[in-house]
Amino acid sequence: MRCVKEMKKTIALLLIILLPSLITAQNRQLVFRNVTLIDMRSEQPKPNMTVLISGNRIAKIGKNIKIPKNVEVIDASGKFMIPGLWDNYTFTLEAVKNNLPYFELLIANGITGVRDVGTSLDLAEAARLRSDINAGRILAPRLFYAGTVLIGEMPPRRSNRWTGISTIVKTTEEAEKAVETLARAGVDHIKTEKRLPPEILKAVIVAAHKFKLRVAAVPPSFIIDASNDGLDCVEHAAEIFRATSDKRNEYYALYRDRKIDSMTMDENYAFSGTMKTDVPYYEETLKTLARNRTFVVTNKAQTNTFIGDFELIDPLRRRFKTKKQLEELQAAIKERTRQIRNQDYRMSDSNRQRQLREMLDLHKAGVMLLAGTQVNHSSDVLTPGFSLHDELAIFVQSGLSPFEALKTATVNPAKFMRREKDLGTIETGKLADLILLDANPLADISNTRKINSVVAGGRLLDRKTLDKMLADVEAIAKKK
Repeated sequence: MRCVKEMKKTIALLLIILLPSLITAQNRQLVFRNVTLIDMRSEQPKPNMTVLISGNRIAKIGKNIKIPKNVEVIDASGKFMIPGLWDNYTFTLEAVKNNLPYFELLIANGITGVRDVGTSLDLAEAARLRSDINAGRILAPRLFYAGTVLIGEMPPRRSNRWTGISTIVKTTEEAEKAVETLARAGVDHIKTEKRLPPEILKAVIVAAHKFKLRVAAVPPSFIIDASNDGLDCVEHAAEIFRATSDKRNEYYALYRDRKIDSMTMDENYAFSGTMKTDVPYYEETLKTLARNRTFVVTNKAQTNTFIGDFELIDPLRRRFKTKKQLEELQAAIKERTRQIRNQDYRMSDSNRQRQLREMLDLHKAGVMLLAGTQVNHSSDVLTPGFSLHDELAIFVQSGLSPFEALKTATVNPAKFMRREKDLGTIETGKLADLILLDANPLADISNTRKINSVVAGGRLLDRKTLDKMLADVEAIAKKK
């Protein structure tokens, strides 16, 4: 109850800070002139466009639009407009419940949509929060949440990630009932974890699809089987390698026989280091995922392999961290140094190149990828919002074009949540979730970080407002 009260205090503070823009947004009209539009319908930028926003929707787009009187007009010459970005793997609700400033950090980084993969927050409270966001009463990314995670058993060692936010289901009947309970509570999708027998995952999928809900899972057994059973999304691209390696049977047996519970993390990854890709089976898996239109979430920026490229070496992000978070960051840097010194598999060049190659292979096979960071309320090393841009950079490192990388955080998530009519591209009639950039992201994906302003549900947040939001987060962090 105390956490919920703290959450309400945080939201109330946001309302006080932004109340004037929230009150006027409903009837407000806003015009961007001379903007170069990257609408995500085409890779070809559209220069010298005018975008008229009325309320929370895009009213008109064109070169010769008649501009209404008494509207705010922004000259966007030399600037580039893209749809708002989504982070497709977060624990945002747990963060907000625990009074962490995820909303502010996400919005300030152009993240206007999040998929929440597990929470202990009362679902009636979550539904009210989502409704308030959609109605423009609260400034926050659009929220798509799963409620509690369905899991077959809790690990014997306490898991900060799943303890307290999971529902244990041991039979198909329990799984079906849990899905129905979540569906009737209004969740946007269903999430399951690896400790769920394959036959129960299949029952979850069948039950969820009756309620027209997507299912995202870390499959407990072969990905080909889960995809053929109708799984909508594989969480963590790393599972593709394990599921298609020459030791996939041994890997799944570690969980089935609970041997994984007595292994250290180093032992776990050492075992992964002995795996080799079973190329024919790997290729068949990718074809199956593409044929069944099974999405895959990447989660690369938070891994030991890539986190040192961005998060651990960016001093500017440290101003948003509390003393405790800075201690955790230093511990992560020290651990990564140890892994490099010990020539750990996670830090090997062969592992890095394999991961990049797999991301490109998935894309070339036609698998729809989702950019997700796994920003976690219980692990404060990653900085919310900033890490999504890291994820996009890794896509480009792997060989995707900047346009293809952007699709993983715009077009594809809208398709996954079946919200293409409202979101994902810049088109007349769609919701006005937009980012105005100072440089072309198609020329350099790092330009997604050069945010001039954000439009969230039709509300303009200029650079001064975004900087104020970040300054407030920094001030709060210094007090803790």
